[in-house]
Amino acid sequence: MSSQGIPVIVSVDDQHLGSISEVAERLVQAGLRVDEVLAAVGVITGRVDESGVDALRAVGGVRGVDPQREVGPVSPSDPQ
Repeated sequence: MSSQGIPVIVSVDDQHLGSISEVAERLVQAGLRVDEVLAAVGVITGRVDESGVDALRAVGGVRGVDPQREVGPVSPSDPQ
C-alpha cells in the first residue's frame, strides 16, 4: 500500500443521491481523500488508509465501499 492510501469506490444509497455533496463532506471527515464525485451515478471515488475503510462504511448515506480495480487492455498471452 502506498502512503496515499488505497483507491476506493463509494456507492451512495438512493435516499442520499440528492445530497451526495454532503455525503462526500462526511466521507472527508472520516478520512477519504476525494478524487471525484459522480452525482449522476451515485458514486464517489477517492483514497483512504486501509485502516479507515470501516469508518467510511459507517458514514450515513453510504451503501458500500469497494476497492477500485484498474482495468486495462488484455494481452493476447493473458489466460482467459
